Amino acid sequence: MIGAATPRVEDARFLRGEGRYVADLKLPGMLEACVLRSPYGHARLAGVDASAALALPGVHAVITAADLPEGIPPIPCRVPTHGEMSGFLQPVIGREVARYYGEPFAVVVADSRTLAEDAAELVEMDWDPLPALATAEEAEAPGAPRIHEAGNVASRWGVDLGDVEAAKRNAAAVVQETYRVQRHTAMPLETRGLLAQFHPARNLLEVFGPTKVPHTNRAILAQMLQLAEGDIRFIEPDVGGSFGARGEFYPEDFLIPWIARRLNRPIRWIEDRLEHFAAINHSREMRFELTACADAEGRLTALDVKLLADMGAYIRTHGDIVPSHAVAQFPGPYKLRNYRCQAVAALSNKTPTGTLRAPGMFEANFARERAVDRLADKLGLDRLEFRRRNLVTATEMPWHVGTESARRPVIFDSGDFPAILDRACERFAWAGGAAPADKPLRRGRGVAVAVEPSAFGPFESARVEIEPSGRVEVISGCSAQGQGHETVLAQVAAEVLQVPMEQIRVRHGDTGLIRYGGGTYASRTAVMSGHAVYAAAETVRAKAISAAARKLEAAEESLTLEGGRVHLKDAPDVGLGLGEIARMLAPGNPELVPPPDSANAIDQDGLTATQYIRGYPSGTSVFAAHFAEVLVDEETGQVAVERYLVAADIGRAINPLLVEGQLVGGVAQGLGGTLLEELVYDSEAQLLTGTFADYMLPSVAEVPRIETLVIEEARSTTNPLGVKGVGEVGTSGVAAAVANAVADALGKDIALCALPLTPERVLAALAGATP
Repeated sequence: MIGAATPRVEDARFLRGEGRYVADLKLPGMLEACVLRSPYGHARLAGVDASAALALPGVHAVITAADLPEGIPPIPCRVPTHGEMSGFLQPVIGREVARYYGEPFAVVVADSRTLAEDAAELVEMDWDPLPALATAEEAEAPGAPRIHEAGNVASRWGVDLGDVEAAKRNAAAVVQETYRVQRHTAMPLETRGLLAQFHPARNLLEVFGPTKVPHTNRAILAQMLQLAEGDIRFIEPDVGGSFGARGEFYPEDFLIPWIARRLNRPIRWIEDRLEHFAAINHSREMRFELTACADAEGRLTALDVKLLADMGAYIRTHGDIVPSHAVAQFPGPYKLRNYRCQAVAALSNKTPTGTLRAPGMFEANFARERAVDRLADKLGLDRLEFRRRNLVTATEMPWHVGTESARRPVIFDSGDFPAILDRACERFAWAGGAAPADKPLRRGRGVAVAVEPSAFGPFESARVEIEPSGRVEVISGCSAQGQGHETVLAQVAAEVLQVPMEQIRVRHGDTGLIRYGGGTYASRTAVMSGHAVYAAAETVRAKAISAAARKLEAAEESLTLEGGRVHLKDAPDVGLGLGEIARMLAPGNPELVPPPDSANAIDQDGLTATQYIRGYPSGTSVFAAHFAEVLVDEETGQVAVERYLVAADIGRAINPLLVEGQLVGGVAQGLGGTLLEELVYDSEAQLLTGTFADYMLPSVAEVPRIETLVIEEARSTTNPLGVKGVGEVGTSGVAAAVANAVADALGKDIALCALPLTPERVLAALAGATP
C-alpha cells in the first residue's frame, strides 16, 4: 500500500456532509460565548460597566479580569527562544492596558451567540488611548514609548560563521538591498472555536476544539488551572484547515474551559471572521538588510544580514521561532561558509504573531533568492547556472549548515540538489527562454531553490490494535486539519500487516485515547507518526507470528504474514487470521496461557503494541526548485502567473495523490502571500484590512495550473520509511520565484524588494523607485 495513489478515506464522510466541526457540536444546557475585544491598538482601561448587559434576560455572565482568581500565569512559550521572554507573555485576558486591536478584555456568556453579541454591545468600557507603535522600526527606535515594562525588544541574537569581512573585501560582485515581507496570516476556511464542558462528579474537563497539538495544549491548560493532566481531555473534531495558525495556545483556550468550570455549563465559542482577522496569529512581517557577495567565478562567498522581525504586542507559545528559522535557514541550499546575521525580534501594537506555512522560510528564501538573481546579473551569468555552481552536492551529504534554530542543528540529510535542479529545468524548458509578449505585456521567467526542513521531534506515538473481528485500529498522537492523515497512516499499517485498507480505522487528536502525543506541525506527520505506526505494526506483526508459531507448533521462520493471515510458507492453507490470533492473546484466553494453579499470574494484553518514536533533532530536509512564468502589464502593473512548476525531492511518497495535493495547495497559498495578502495598519495601530473586501485571497483567476515533479531518489536517512515532509515546501519558494520572474519581465536592473507584488509596487519598480 505504500506508494499507492489511494483516494483519501476521509473524503467519504465530508462528501456526504457528515463532517463534524466544533460549530456542529451541541450539548444539553450549552451556552454561547462572545469575546469583547479592544477597539484600540494601545489604550488604558479606566473602567468597565456590564450592568446593562447582565440585565438582559438570558445573559449568564460577563467575565473580565476582575473575575479571575489571582495568580493565573500568562500563556507560556512552548519552544526554546533566544532570551528571556517572561516580560512579554500574554495574559489570558486584558486587565488595565490594551496592547493591540483585538485583545480580549471580556467574555459575555448567554443562551445564544446572537444574544451574547447584543449584550456585548451594552458593556461600557472607558478607554484612554495611548501612543501606539505601529511598526517594529518605531518600537526599536531610541526613546520609543515602552509597550511592556521589559521594553520593546524580546530578543537579540546572532550568527557569525567564517570570515564575512574578508569575503566582502575580495568580492567581484556585491548586492546591498533591503527586502521586506508583509504581515499576513493563515485564513483557514474554518475559524477557531472551542466547546468545553465540566463533569463535577468525575472532576473531568472536556475540551473540543481544533488544535494541532492537543496533548501540549492540555498540559498548558492543566498547568494554568492547577489540575492534573488526567483531569482534562482534549478532543479534536474535524478541522477546516490550519496552516500553522492552530498550533497556538490562545487566550480563548483558557477562558472558555475556565468559564465552563465556573458556570458548570457547557460553553461554546465560535470565532466570527471579523474577529478572526484581528485575533488569530499573524505572521511573516520581516525586514532583511542584506549584503550578498560572489567571486568572479560565480561562487557565492558571503551573506551578511540584519533581520528585524515584528512580533506584535506579545510573545505567544511559539516564541521567536519564526525569525529563528529565518536566521538558521538563510544560507539555503548553497555551499556557503561565510555567513553573518544579526537578528532582532521587536514588539509593536499589533496582533501577536506565530507560525504560518513555511515559517521563516518563505521570508528568507524571498530575500536570498532575489539577491542571488541580482548577483548573477552583475556577473553576466545565467541565473540558473549561478545556482548550479553553488548548490551542495550529493557527495557532500549530510551537509551541516553550521546554524541552529530552537536548539536544533540545521543538517541536510540527503539529496542530489544539482541533479534535481537539472531535471526541473528540463521539464520547464528553461533553456528556451520566455516567449516575447505584445505591448503593453511583458513576459518573464524566474527560478528559486530552497531546502525546507521537516519532521522535527521531539517524539511521536502510535498504538496498533487487532480486534478479534480482524479489524485494525490505529491510534496516533498526531492531529489532522485536512491533510489526509487517516489515509496515510492506514496505508502504513496496511503495508506492514498485509490487510485491506477497509479493515483499518485511524483515530487521532484525542488525549483520552493515548497518553502522550506530539501533534501536527513542521510537516512531521508522515515521518514521525508514520514511523510510530510502522514500528507499532511491526511489533504486532512479530507478536502475531510468535503466537501463531506456538499454536501451530511451527518455527517462526517457517511462517509468513499475507492477506491478514499468518500461515506456513510451504502450506498456505495452514494458518491463522490476525483476528483469531487477537482472540487467543486476549486476557483470560487459555489457548496459549493456561490458568494459574494456585495464585494470580501476569496475563496477555492482546494483539496490540504501542510505540514512541524519539525524533532526530534536525529532522529531514526537502530540496525544491520553483519555476514561474509571468505576464506583467507595464501600464497597470498587474501580474498574472501563467505557468508554475515545483520540483521536490520528497524521499518516498506514501501516497502520490496526497503529495501532489500538498505541493499544489502550498503553491496556491504562496501565490496569495506573494501577490495579494497583506494585513495593513494605520499609524495608530488600527487594522485597516479587517474583511475580505480589503484582504485579498487568491482565486481560480490568480492560480494557474500548477505542475509538480515529485522525485523519490534520495530517501531520508532518519526514518525507516525514507519519507520527508512535503506540507510546506510548495509554499516556501513561491515569492522568490514569482518575484524573480517579474523582475525578469521588467528588466535586469529592477530591485523589486517588497511583498506583496501589488500593481503599485510593480509600477514603482518599473519607474526606477525601490518598491
